[in-house]
Amino acid sequence: MDGSLNILKDEWDFPVETYNLWAVSELENVTDVEVPQNMARAIVRTDTNKVLGVHGSKYTAIKHDDVVNSVLDAVADANLSKDIDCNIEVIEDGAKLRGSILFNDLVIEPDVGDYVKFQVLFYNSYDGSWSFQQSARGYRLWCKNGCADIDTIASTVSKHTKGVSVEGSASKITAGLDAFFKKKDIWQEWMKTPVSRQMAEDFFKQTLCNIKSKTSTMRWNESRLNTLMKLWDDDSNKLGKNKWALYNAMTYWASHTDDTLKPHNTSKARDGMISDVLSKPDWERTRLIAA
Repeated sequence: MDGSLNILKDEWDFPVETYNLWAVSELENVTDVEVPQNMARAIVRTDTNKVLGVHGSKYTAIKHDDVVNSVLDAVADANLSKDIDCNIEVIEDGAKLRGSILFNDLVIEPDVGDYVKFQVLFYNSYDGSWSFQQSARGYRLWCKNGCADIDTIASTVSKHTKGVSVEGSASKITAGLDAFFKKKDIWQEWMKTPVSRQMAEDFFKQTLCNIKSKTSTMRWNESRLNTLMKLWDDDSNKLGKNKWALYNAMTYWASHTDDTLKPHNTSKARDGMISDVLSKPDWERTRLIAA
């Protein structure tokens, strides 16, 4: 793209309205009852008459079109790049929206031939499953897996209530770019941190594969552990047995979800799990890795 971000709006720019609800009885001669507005209301896509979600009285719909426009306007105003790939998906009859903008000329190289681009993600939903969210992160090009590191993210997550500033959150994109370029030294430090195969297995058992138990016996998801260890073997063979390979095994797992029932939901949930792991002090001190 040339950076102008001229994109057709037919997929996500559809009308939605908030409707009152009725309690309808299947019995004859029984009067239907209107549900009080302070209890629940429905979000309806009026061009198809699809009910996209049912919510409590405090819910305020944030329109997909407002979310997309806020991001595109912020990117255009910031003038960050002239080489941009934009992908916007509408999911489940319009109930969910997921978008990504990849900046092809905003690149850092943690290691020779190993590239990470700057990327902006944004989410919205009318069914309540996803909060309104905008974030900036690194996107690694070795195997096309996204980097879900909270230290590189400038992120806004908001519930659908009154007072949410869609435009204000989009302004964090440029702040995220600054954090992105500062991360190169940290990634290079991870490359120098040795991790053995047993250390990687112990780390996965204690974090992403851990099953909470009220006993003193540690339990873990064996199937997930097998998947992550295969990814670790692949990445450590390419990148070396180090913390950088461990990180990339996790992000590959988070971004490759086509074999799951709901790939978009699974990818978003896994991103959150990895961000939680990386936010723990033990990750920086590598105590879990060295356990």
